[in-house]
Amino acid sequence: MDAEKFHLPGKHYFLSHSVGAQPKAWADAVAQGYAAPWRTEGFNVWDPWFETLERFKQGLAPIIGARPQDICPQANVSSGVSKILFSLPERKGRTKIVLTEDAFPTVGFALAQGERLGYELEFISGGERLADPDAWTRAFSDDVQLVVPMQVYSNSSVLAPVAEIAKRARAAGVFSLIDAAQAAGAVPLRLDEWRPDFAVGTSLKYLCGGAGAAWLWADPETAKTCKPLDVGWFSHAEPFEFDIHRFEYAEDAARFTGGTPSIAPFAGAAAAHEVINAHGVDAIYAHNQRLLSRLFEALPQGAFLSSTSQGARGSGALIKVRDYDAAAAALAKAGIGHDTRLGAVRISVHLYNDENDIDALVAAVGPHL
Repeated sequence: MDAEKFHLPGKHYFLSHSVGAQPKAWADAVAQGYAAPWRTEGFNVWDPWFETLERFKQGLAPIIGARPQDICPQANVSSGVSKILFSLPERKGRTKIVLTEDAFPTVGFALAQGERLGYELEFISGGERLADPDAWTRAFSDDVQLVVPMQVYSNSSVLAPVAEIAKRARAAGVFSLIDAAQAAGAVPLRLDEWRPDFAVGTSLKYLCGGAGAAWLWADPETAKTCKPLDVGWFSHAEPFEFDIHRFEYAEDAARFTGGTPSIAPFAGAAAAHEVINAHGVDAIYAHNQRLLSRLFEALPQGAFLSSTSQGARGSGALIKVRDYDAAAAALAKAGIGHDTRLGAVRISVHLYNDENDIDALVAAVGPHL
């Protein structure tokens, strides 16, 4: 679909669920958006650096179906989750946080710190049932403060019905936080339309932006009710006021910023936005699903530990093999980049993969099923 715009180590790159391939424009983007202003702008380096952050938000906005002003750059997903957790208004009787056993561990680790505020985590059992909105019914009770679904679960590749979860949560007075780390850039998001209260994600995976350029999205009405504890001068409504005795939260998602933001990671991440937006996430999603269907049709039905259901899967798969070490050796020999979970071969597809990649994967892994 667009392989020529990426550096692709090896012959067949199936690791977007871990680290997306680097855009060829990444280094120049960092040089122009971060290093050059620092070197040449003298007394006015902040303005071009602010423009870099704005360019990141402008590029990400159509990918996640949002307005730029509702996006707040973050160092990583864990930071975003923590800032949201400790910003929520106290509401009598709402002491439960609902997530699933299949959630990425870092999210659970961050949410568990809510025990300091009297919250208790409750875990819904995982698996393919998470694609059914009714599996989330427990989250819509009057003792629940926050529900946290992953849009795509990293091991099972189950695609959760996050739009419906957000809708039911809002109707029940429950805050919702979508973890879109395994979705953004490969699966459509329409945050303005779906109206969860929050979403978090990273540029590391399908957004192909590298580490350090994560993001937090906050519904503008919800943001006004939140008071983050982790603040700094960039959380201020007037960052350059410089009155140490007066702090006023920024009106929008900027209140979640904290102190001085990093610049370089967001300069590089913006380079990938151009490629993704040139195609559109809907087209990338359709492309990825065609490749997965080709894979699922080529291997036996029982060869997968992950979801294979059309409409209920993300962009990855777990292929069950008899002996992972033997399979990994064969895949390495064929130049196929992958990793492993649950003793299976873990792969994912993205806009730089094509049918030839799938056929090479099938040929290499087939004898090891």
